Amino acid sequence: MDYFAGIIGQERAISLLTKSMDNGNISHAYLFTGTAGVGKMQVAMAFAYSLIQRQDKQSGVYFSENMHPDLFIIEKLENRSLISKEQVTQELEPWLALKPYRAQRRVAIIRDAHLMSMEAANALLKTLEEPPDCALIILISDDDNLLETIVSRCQMVRFFPLAEKDIYDYLLTHGFNEEKAAWAAQLGQGSISRALPFAQEEGLEQIWDTVIAIITDLAQGRRGAIFELSEKIQKAPDLSIKVMETILRDALVVRNSRQQDILLAPEAPELQKLLQGKDQGKIMHALVEIDRLRAYYRRNINSALINTSIGYQLWEALQ
Repeated sequence: MDYFAGIIGQERAISLLTKSMDNGNISHAYLFTGTAGVGKMQVAMAFAYSLIQRQDKQSGVYFSENMHPDLFIIEKLENRSLISKEQVTQELEPWLALKPYRAQRRVAIIRDAHLMSMEAANALLKTLEEPPDCALIILISDDDNLLETIVSRCQMVRFFPLAEKDIYDYLLTHGFNEEKAAWAAQLGQGSISRALPFAQEEGLEQIWDTVIAIITDLAQGRRGAIFELSEKIQKAPDLSIKVMETILRDALVVRNSRQQDILLAPEAPELQKLLQGKDQGKIMHALVEIDRLRAYYRRNINSALINTSIGYQLWEALQ
């Protein structure tokens, strides 16, 4: 069975992993890195299933239940902001120390490895330095923000943004109409996980209008909009920030290419005219900082503080 069948895009990564299996040249550790929502976990599971199936012909019975005694997945607990040291030392390490139950190797997947605490990362490093003979570890990360010593001990496999048409087709097959699928695919910027909220959000038009009004006020020098932003985007902060990033990204596109036909959000022409007089370097810096701040939503930090910080970043960029 081809477990890679049906995965959208990522032909390069799949080809690399398939050739590694065919040649018997499997690394003891891999780092799958790339933006969220482009198929890293899907490919990791397919890779693990493919390896185990080659050695355990009856593995399909286990895979149908999304489990196997030689497959272990570690991820952030719901009530925690980070993957803890105990998850590595008390769960992962003892499991890796056991001999394979049915296959020739045990496969461990660390989902969202960029959310490991420093203590967890250091504990994992010891395992990577002296890996068990029959173990394979796959780290999945949305960025390269891991200990350099961990990165250097893994074979890196990069995942790239998906084609807009691939996302559009995916959304159509999952029940969204053509208009929503087209808009969400465009705004998703190569990521299904970014496109889905746009497709699912019934109040997207209201969010869009709110964000346009706030950015317009900030660009016109109304400082009070910083605090209005914090309050008005509270119900859907992540989606609101994606809209902000889309508008700022369009401002840079117009500034550098003058091509209106490749804008993600052509519905805000007056705001785009206003943004053309702003400093390009400041806008680029704001995009980087906003993306960094957005990651804190997943760490159970007070969202009002994050929203206000984002408001200040926009204010600084647009003055």
